[in-house]
This record gives sequence, C-alpha cells and structure tokens, in this order.
Amino acid sequence: MLDVLKVRADRFAELTRQTEDPKIYNNSKLFAQVQRERGSLREVAETYARLISLQQQIDGSAAILKDPAADAEMKEMAESEVKELKTAYETLYNQAQDMILLGDEDDQRDVILEIRGAEGGDEASLFARDLMENYSRFCTKKSFKLEVLDEVESEIGGLKGGTYRIKGDGAWKAFKYEGGGHRVQRVPVTETQGRIHTSLATVAVLPEMEEVEIDIKDSDLDIKAARSGGPGGQNVNKTNSRCQMKHIPTGVMVDCQATPSFNKNRDEALRILKMKLYQMEKERIERERAALRGGMVGTGLRSDKIRTYNYPQDRCTDHRSKENFPLQKVMVGDLDPVIDSCRKWEKEEKLAALGKEAAAGR
Repeated sequence: MLDVLKVRADRFAELTRQTEDPKIYNNSKLFAQVQRERGSLREVAETYARLISLQQQIDGSAAILKDPAADAEMKEMAESEVKELKTAYETLYNQAQDMILLGDEDDQRDVILEIRGAEGGDEASLFARDLMENYSRFCTKKSFKLEVLDEVESEIGGLKGGTYRIKGDGAWKAFKYEGGGHRVQRVPVTETQGRIHTSLATVAVLPEMEEVEIDIKDSDLDIKAARSGGPGGQNVNKTNSRCQMKHIPTGVMVDCQATPSFNKNRDEALRILKMKLYQMEKERIERERAALRGGMVGTGLRSDKIRTYNYPQDRCTDHRSKENFPLQKVMVGDLDPVIDSCRKWEKEEKLAALGKEAAAGR
C-alpha cells in the first residue's frame, strides 16, 4: 500500500513541476488537464507525507525505549507517544487504503444522470418522479447544482424519463453508486383493492467528460427534431427544438431539450452520447476484469437491481451492502448512510479480490 502511495505522491510532485513549465502553463487545455490530475492526487500525496512523518516519529520514540541511557521518565513519555502515534498511523493508513481501493479518477467530475420509469406502467413513472425529487433534495444538502437537460412527464404527473446534469465538487463520488435498477414495493395511488405492487425505475450515471475521443459516423446517427415536452399551457416550446438522437449500431438513445435551440440541443445530445458509449466500453472492460477475478467484485451496472424501497415496512434495502435503512429518511435526501455502506461493500469486495489474486499467484 505504501509503495502505491509513493508512486502517486511522486506523480503529484511531477505534475506540480509541470504547472511551472511555460509550455504547459501557456496551453490552457493542457494546463487544465494537468491541474485536474494534480488535484485528484493532492490528498493521496498529503496522506503519504503524513504517514512517513508519523512513522519517523514512531521510530524516534521507539529508539528512546531501546536506549539504555534513557531514564525511566523519558521512557514512560516515549511509550505513551508510541501508543498515540501508532493509533494515529493506523487511522490514517485505513484512510489511505480507502483512497487506493475506492479512489476513482472521475470522483471530482460532474455527473449526467438519467432516470426512467421501467416495469410497472404508471406506478413506475410515479416512482421515477419520486427518485428524481429525492435526488434533488440530496443535491440541495450537498450544495450541488442540478440542471434539467430533458424531461418527459407521464399523463398522471410521473416521470417517463429525464436527463439531468449535476455539478459540484465530488458529484460523481456521491452518485456513482446510484446506477442500476431501483425497485419499489408499495400500494399505488391508483390501486383500489389495497394491493402492494412491485415496480421498477432505472438510473444511469455518467461522469461528465469535457471531450470524449470517440469517432461517430454521421451515417450511424438517427437524429430527429421534436417539440419540447413539459406540463403544457403557454410554457410549452412551440418549435421543434428538442433533439432525439439514436446511435444505430448500439441502439443507445439520447434526448435533449435543454435550450430553445435545436442545434445546441443536438451538440449536447452528441456529447452525452459519446459519454454513454465511453461508459459502455468501461463497463465492458470491468465485466471482463471481474470475470478474470472470478466475479469477486460486483459491477454495479445499470442492469443490476441494486435497491428495494419497501413502503409498507418503511425499509430501504441496498442489495450490494445487504444493509437496511429507514425509508422515510432515505426519501428526504438522507443518502449519506446508504452511500457509506456501498463504499464499505466495495472496499470489502476489492480486498477479497486482491486476496484471491495474491493466493493464486503464490
């Protein structure tokens, strides 16, 4: 673990030197890339420096304990210091372990969030709306900015589908565990017999990239203009400014009605499409790696049913961490305990995978 930390700390130092290079400093795009990578490594570098400092202090106090010339009072003080320093070192080491195992190069990126009503008809769309409102409350608590890029309502006020941008420090780190199927069990407002129904909404989460280098042929795109959706009345856009874009080889769809300009919506839709294709490739690689590891680490892909919201029992269950949470608290935007449980689950999975790989290599 210390070797990995040292490599990243050395990289941070190298990037710091690069920011002082006129060739990089005067190239705004390159400078921004260097600064972003440097920012992602700052905490690791600082943690490594503190660990080295603590180890040096521990060694210094331990030397006093072994020194036959040291008096009893000095040795007593040194013994107390060693205990305190070792506790501090262990705490910091665990934090560093989290950085290495859970760290993600996209953690500080903004997020593109997609929510769709899936299985369950009207009830699925109503729950998709509930999820959207819940994420909105969570964003307010985290001081994230939420922008609507596209939103299509159902006839009863639910959410057939929506695409959103979430901006703020650590947005991806906060939302990356939300991708997948969200199952709800409750009595729908349209149910007259009081029966509990099970419905599903899906969530896709993408880290927003400034520029994704993916070559897409014009012939692979099916682009249509449509009128913007919305609640109706005078607020509906009367022009065909909404862009509906389909990538024919993969079937991936993107809708965008962020602005009154079709051309701007088309450009935004193309950016999101490239991010989707990029994420699909990352997920494909992760599936292959997981297979090589013997399936030790769950993929957390959007096809997985990750969470159940049981309203009669006031219980929200995350199926990865296998932990339960009070549903009423979760649905008012109190997602931090759920996210923490997912981070703990991921760390345990990755440690188990590393142990399996180490055993196989012996």
